[in-house]
Amino acid sequence: MSEETTVEQNGLPGWRLSAAAAISCVSITGMTFGLSLPLLAFNLEFMTGSGTIIALNALMGALSTVIAAPFAPALLARVPTRPFLVVSLLYTGLSFIAYKMIPNVPFWMFLRFSSGIFISILFVASEAWIVQLAPNHIRSRVLGIYSVALSAGFGLGGLIVAILGVRGWAPFVAGSVICVAATLPLLLPGPGLHIPEKARSGIRDIINIAKKAPRLMVAALAFGAIETSAMHFSPIWAFRSGYAETQAQLLIAAGAVGVILLQLPLGWLGDLFDRYRLMLICAFAGIIGPALMYLAGQNHSPMIYLVFFFYVGLVEAIYILALAIVGQRFSRSEMTTASAALVTMYGLGSLTSPVLVGPLMDIINPNGALIGLFVVGLIYPITALLRRRG
Repeated sequence: MSEETTVEQNGLPGWRLSAAAAISCVSITGMTFGLSLPLLAFNLEFMTGSGTIIALNALMGALSTVIAAPFAPALLARVPTRPFLVVSLLYTGLSFIAYKMIPNVPFWMFLRFSSGIFISILFVASEAWIVQLAPNHIRSRVLGIYSVALSAGFGLGGLIVAILGVRGWAPFVAGSVICVAATLPLLLPGPGLHIPEKARSGIRDIINIAKKAPRLMVAALAFGAIETSAMHFSPIWAFRSGYAETQAQLLIAAGAVGVILLQLPLGWLGDLFDRYRLMLICAFAGIIGPALMYLAGQNHSPMIYLVFFFYVGLVEAIYILALAIVGQRFSRSEMTTASAALVTMYGLGSLTSPVLVGPLMDIINPNGALIGLFVVGLIYPITALLRRRG
């Protein structure tokens, strides 16, 4: 039995401790996302009253992902991974303080872009690290734990905003402290990220990976499109529809709880059944969710939280299942590049959907946001069904 086969079956020695470090780091980082998305969106709403400006700010984060992710494997081949991730988190922590000190829209665009560069590379490294470490037969479950941990952090971030509010210094200081706390798990021992071969670390190699797995790339693009716009615009849609500010903020927490409770069973199903078919089933939530949100929002019904619970929870599984398939299809030396390809496509989805959803929310106020979310929800189901017919 070859060493590669042994690693696939049993994992690297000490893999559980390193996986715990990577998952903990990303989970705490997820808190900053759960906190920053409604925090920045609401503050921009108060500063400008424009869905288009909120969309442009979201675009800065997406653009940073599209630019950074293709170069992440080459960078990670040349710098020590853990120290670089520590620097990334510290810079992001400082950005939270800078947001509050300088409430200027162009400056916020710069901060969103620059911190997004660091965080994008952090996610490429962490996801590749986890996929490399976990044995194939339990990879979906390990990634389910990763998703639950990330979403638990995301949900806690949303709850912090709901408790502290979106005004004043408190939520910004909380974001900074959380980023510093995220550096602590990186001090744990265990096997590190496998350094990618330099010959396989370029943009051309990411394109080659994408050509080998086009359905995975479309899945990542669709997930990025839905998640970014749903998390940025759904609470603003609820606020404009007449829900109280705190009720609108709790929508984010409801979605995060959906991810927490649904990912482990979905990951378990992904280890038992065809992952592509399960991914398609989950993708239909991207179509049904906005329609049910519209119905619930007509009477300001609390059912909106249950709808958002399943909407976000099921859509999240698209990306987790795609990651599991990456671990199954590609060798250890290819995984960092494959993860970078997924993150790049996620970024492209995040880059394109706010351009549609934000202006639509201003033109058809506020339900244009739901129309836009419905449209982006069609991306993966249509592509997958057409490919199966072809």
